[in-house]
Amino acid sequence: MEQFVQRQRVEARSKLLAKEVERLQPSPGSIVSGQDLQGKLVAAEPQVRRAGATILARAAEPVERGLQQAVQELDREILETVAAWKKVRIAVCEGQALVGRFHAEQRSPLASLLSPEDRWFWASVVAALGVLVGVSLHAHRQGVRRRMSGRLGRALVRWLLVAGFLLVALAVAGLGLADRWADATNSSAATDPDAPRRKMEADSALLEAEVQKLAEVAQTAAKARTDLQAASVGRGGAAAGDLSTVAPGFRDRVLELGERLAVLESLPRAIQSDLADLGQLGEELRAASDAAARDRLWQRGLRGGMGLATLGVVVAGAWTLRRGAKRRKAVVANTCPLCLGAVKAGAVSKNGRVTGSKIVRCENVLDPAKGVRCHYAIRDAYRAMPKVCFPTLGVPRAGKTHWLAMAYWQLNRGNHPPSVRFERVRPIEAASGEDFDRIVEQILISRLGTTGTQGTRIPHPLVFNFRDRDRWGLSSVLVNIFDYSGEVTATLSLDDYRRRRALEADGYFFFLDPTLSAEPQAKALAEFREDLRLVKGVASRRELRLPLALCVSKIDLLARQSYALPDGGDAVAKFYDDLAQIDPTGEAMTLEVIEARSQLMARLRDTIWPGWQIERSVDDLFGGRALFFPLTPVGLDGQGEKDLNLRTVAPYGLLEPLLWLLHMNGYPVLE
Repeated sequence: MEQFVQRQRVEARSKLLAKEVERLQPSPGSIVSGQDLQGKLVAAEPQVRRAGATILARAAEPVERGLQQAVQELDREILETVAAWKKVRIAVCEGQALVGRFHAEQRSPLASLLSPEDRWFWASVVAALGVLVGVSLHAHRQGVRRRMSGRLGRALVRWLLVAGFLLVALAVAGLGLADRWADATNSSAATDPDAPRRKMEADSALLEAEVQKLAEVAQTAAKARTDLQAASVGRGGAAAGDLSTVAPGFRDRVLELGERLAVLESLPRAIQSDLADLGQLGEELRAASDAAARDRLWQRGLRGGMGLATLGVVVAGAWTLRRGAKRRKAVVANTCPLCLGAVKAGAVSKNGRVTGSKIVRCENVLDPAKGVRCHYAIRDAYRAMPKVCFPTLGVPRAGKTHWLAMAYWQLNRGNHPPSVRFERVRPIEAASGEDFDRIVEQILISRLGTTGTQGTRIPHPLVFNFRDRDRWGLSSVLVNIFDYSGEVTATLSLDDYRRRRALEADGYFFFLDPTLSAEPQAKALAEFREDLRLVKGVASRRELRLPLALCVSKIDLLARQSYALPDGGDAVAKFYDDLAQIDPTGEAMTLEVIEARSQLMARLRDTIWPGWQIERSVDDLFGGRALFFPLTPVGLDGQGEKDLNLRTVAPYGLLEPLLWLLHMNGYPVLE
């Protein structure tokens, strides 16, 4: 608008100056006849000439004052007219922008659906789905951790963390930049020459060019007028000089007045043009608003449908989670931890009296040919608790029973370092508890070694109630440890129900005796691996999501063996020294210490069993879920001595494999 007024003013000035130049140009006829005012003054006497100039000056003063007042009045009128025009122009610009927005929304339905007004709708959708996913992950956190514990799982966790961070960053940026993004989307038609903003820019550039061109014309005319006035004064001499002093600002006032009049004359036409545009915009807005109303109705329906779908997904997901939790609880409660069959429950009593807590006994048939039944009994209060089963496997006399007896002794005493992250662990009354009490008594008091475990049936497990310190919610779990005889690992085939049950577990203790040769143990480990693949139905080149603790027992008896390093040093002595350096206190049960001991044992394995690549033989099935655990139920004092009467019992590394198996099953008990 300012450029338009400036253009009209400069154009009027240039035209008036052109007329003034034309008037000042001398006419030959007037000069000869002396009919113009200047000629008459020149011809008059000096006294008459001075008197005439005085009269003209006095007459010009009121005229000049009147012209000044007229200019001021015209300026006021121009300001008022421009103010009225401004309202019309603003209405036109707003109408053009609104029409452009309607057209942009019609061209981009997705952009209108993702408008800033809907940001909190989408935020609530994402939050609702996020809560559902979070609750689901929390309910299945042990299973998720178990799946993510392997080599591929850890890599997947890293990628998921990166992807989650990027998604959160994009979501936050989307909420914060929704306005700008919507403005950019709605102004996508700015490349169109008819777009309001582009048209305004083009009109402004055109007016600026016209103002510059007209200003040059006016400047040329003003210079020509000045030159003609100077020439006229030169021709007229003193008479012209007297006449030039009559009204020096008279012509400038006339020019200003002509400029204002030209501007006032052009403003109504400009206002009328904008009013016509405003009327046309009103029609376009009505048509666009009708179309936008239909689009908004469709968008509301779509948003409502998406909201209902989200609500349905959340409700269905919550119902599924609740139903799944009940089903899992029922399955756990009705599954016998010994035979894994459906429990046929019934209350039993001791000495003819009910014990106060119902005991459920499983009567499933384990071996129909021999009539062997399960007969496993468990208190009803423990039936619904989550359970994990860990068997001890290995060749005969590998130290399985001795280890389990001393681990049972340590857990009964609460002898575990404070760094272990479980709130409590206590043994549960079980049939095998009394047997292990006698074994512990033999070891600690009578100083007798353990005898071979009988394998005529599935052994009753030792049961411990573990409660972790999971920061996402405390969990209790019953840990069932089965002490299988060495014959189950070394001689029984997969057709035997005892071997099949030993392989149906949540993790495995496989004991390796460093005082025995590699051949029978390598054969037992290879058969265990292949039978496990068959029982679990794991296809070739697929991983089993279960952990394997390779327990290298009797490391205190390695001192009786003669193993030399390539440089001639004692490999066993260096092994003991390195163990002490990894954990001088012997009480740091952390993942870092466990992995360091495993790596140390793997290096010694090349010396004890040269050529037997134990890790390579199990890694393809367990996928990074297998570690070595050097341990001794007796202790590292008195190394090499077999007579327990000459030893101080101070077990080393007993609980680490058990806690690691729990940790790998999703119960975070290790730092």
